[in-house]
Amino acid sequence: MNSFEYLCLKCLQSFRGERSISAIYHLFRGKKSSQTIQDANIFALVNVYGLFPDLNRNSLQQSIQILQTEQLIREVHSEHFELTHKGENQLVNGEKLFNLAPYLNGYAYKDKSLTFWKRYSLLVQTLSNLAGKESTFIPIQYDDHIQSWVKNYLLSQKGSSKKRLLKDLFIETNGLLTQLPANKATVFTLKLSGYRHAGNTDEQIARTLKTDIAWIHIEFQSALHYIIQRLEEKDAVSTYKHLFLICRDFLEKSLLTETTQKTLKLLHQGFTLEEIANIRRLKESTIEDHIVEISMQIHDFSIAPYVKGDDVQAIKAVISDLQTHQLRKIKEKLKNFDINYFQIRLVLTRMGDRDESRQPAGS
Repeated sequence: MNSFEYLCLKCLQSFRGERSISAIYHLFRGKKSSQTIQDANIFALVNVYGLFPDLNRNSLQQSIQILQTEQLIREVHSEHFELTHKGENQLVNGEKLFNLAPYLNGYAYKDKSLTFWKRYSLLVQTLSNLAGKESTFIPIQYDDHIQSWVKNYLLSQKGSSKKRLLKDLFIETNGLLTQLPANKATVFTLKLSGYRHAGNTDEQIARTLKTDIAWIHIEFQSALHYIIQRLEEKDAVSTYKHLFLICRDFLEKSLLTETTQKTLKLLHQGFTLEEIANIRRLKESTIEDHIVEISMQIHDFSIAPYVKGDDVQAIKAVISDLQTHQLRKIKEKLKNFDINYFQIRLVLTRMGDRDESRQPAGS
């Protein structure tokens, strides 16, 4: 079993037949839809959210077919699978081979880490070449915004020599990488390009470290997420001055989607859901999606205006009894027929997978 098949097993074990393989596809690609964001949070899969943004659906189908052929999963109904006993054992074994780092969090760091890496890798390449007195080289990042950022950064550091800047970056980076397991630090380092040196591809690194390509990608993302997490700490501006400057402008960026942020702003102004829907010319169900997203991300956001305390307890009791996140099953079991799906979803955001019986492997 390779690392990608392991992650598929992990997701299927967490979903327990309640979500189709399309949910895994959207989760791995990091789809910014209310359903996928809710799946990532409620099923405790924020770590794998957006890990494979370029995933091909056929590749996922092939992996699912392999798991099925090896009798690790069984189909409960159309494209919905659950793990067999053999699959559960294989998942336990897989955890030893593919231990996901606790700081891996695609939902929180996917976009931030991508921008950081683009800026950082081009800056290192540029400084390395300039320090080697090479002013002409093929940049590893072609994005105009990234190239402009690097140029502006270098202009802002006019008082420092290129060798000094490169040394400072090395010291700060080394300080963080030494806190990581050797494999993660090695993958990060091998991907860097510099003076008369091209960074290694995932395929090359996989051959060197004798593992599969997907796991190299995951190890690399783990390293990036750790770095971003450290740079979010209060003392980062003084401890990692240059690294902090690379991502200062987006470190505090909200995890809420832009459309949800607009809804939140109107909520703060005292508008009701119906009024917000009219103002924004959106369906009220869409505004409800935004409220669910807000509830997942802002822990002190009160759901009391939308669901009464007694109803919250009733919903929690049914969820605990049924051990499911399927809205239809929860609603059918509830004695209060006035409770709607929106209210159930809100309560789910405050429960997630905190009960041990539903904790997914590797969490």
